[in-house]
Amino acid sequence: MSLGFYRLIKGRLVVRQRQSPDGDSMRFIANDMSLFEGLPHFSPPSVAGGEESYQLRFQAIDTPELHYGGAAQPHGIESRNGLLRWLGVDPAEWNWSVAPSGFAWETEAAILCDGFEGHGRPIAFVLRELDDDDGADIKLTEALLGKTYNYHAVKTGLTYLGLYSGGLSFDIQSKLIATYKKAKTAKLGLWKLDRTKRFTVTRLEDLEPEQGSLIYPKIFRRCVDALRWAGGEFEPGRDLDDFLAELPREDDQLIAHISHGGRLKSRLSQVLEQVNNQIRIQVDLNTVEFVSK
Repeated sequence: MSLGFYRLIKGRLVVRQRQSPDGDSMRFIANDMSLFEGLPHFSPPSVAGGEESYQLRFQAIDTPELHYGGAAQPHGIESRNGLLRWLGVDPAEWNWSVAPSGFAWETEAAILCDGFEGHGRPIAFVLRELDDDDGADIKLTEALLGKTYNYHAVKTGLTYLGLYSGGLSFDIQSKLIATYKKAKTAKLGLWKLDRTKRFTVTRLEDLEPEQGSLIYPKIFRRCVDALRWAGGEFEPGRDLDDFLAELPREDDQLIAHISHGGRLKSRLSQVLEQVNNQIRIQVDLNTVEFVSK
């Protein structure tokens, strides 16, 4: 499929018992599940309770974690509740992080999908509806982008940007970055709390809700894994830098855009600095492109 074109797939966003939706992922059942076939890196759906479904990964956004390996971030519930409101749900009715026994909910929706990521999830822009024919391959324009939840989440400060190399056309990526910068300047949503540029972490409690610092979700995930690797607490020789050196697969590759159209290839370990228990991030992670694993 050509860059900038997406397959329109209509169906239902669903939540069932023991599922745990967050602000950038939810299960989806297509009216015609065969429409996913033929998309790049196709992976078959999972089956539960006699239903075929996919866990979507919402394109270009990364909201604070609600349940990464049992750990959570500040603003995770608020970001999930923003998605619920956009879908017409009163968040007060979902006073839980994991759906209780017997819970079953769904709503009609449509997605724009151009392929699957490495964990078998379709990468999708989410819409409440679209008049075009189910299965049509259509170009994502800036006007159409403006109707998606993905754009709404960026515009209202519900999410960080999570960009991956080769994932978006130049015009769409530029529009999302410009929209993110406006939300950050206005300190909307999570931008009142974000501490990604410089934060202190010794134990997981330093990053969790209530008292912890809100940081870019990918950095949070690496810190969670690094703290477990270090035995629960960072100390000299057992910190985030050492974790990334010990496990190179976790040291994400990224591409930073520099002046005059240049592109600088780097790694996560090269754009962060850890001095004792203080971590500094030296690039804007919302504008880099991560390389998919």
